[in-house]
Amino acid sequence: MKITKRSITAASRYVKAAEEDEEFNDMDFEDADGVMDALDNVADDVEDIQDSIDDMEDDSVDIALNNNIANHYIAECDKCQGVFISAVIESDQDIDHVSGICPMCGKETDQYLKWVIREIDSPEDEDALR
Repeated sequence: MKITKRSITAASRYVKAAEEDEEFNDMDFEDADGVMDALDNVADDVEDIQDSIDDMEDDSVDIALNNNIANHYIAECDKCQGVFISAVIESDQDIDHVSGICPMCGKETDQYLKWVIREIDSPEDEDALR
């Protein structure tokens, strides 16, 4: 193994060495008790908050079964193809679309009435839908 000497070129910037922090040396450690008391108070507050979070109970799930959407049409926007419950209620009139502002894309469009929402009265009706 051959060892060769090479010169090292250092950066042309001045690098300052670390010095002692005079502010730290001049700090009044008699006030450290006050700092510790403040930290203890913050820790107590955090613990109280955690206890109140732990004591929280979930809201009960209460879904309204009467939502007044029976016999409304489900419409599809001609532009964005978004599907939504329309304000149009099924009637004896033959309507295939309405024109207006789409609630999905916010544009003036034709909204085609595709399906009608039917109310299910009993579990037997539910089986018929499957």
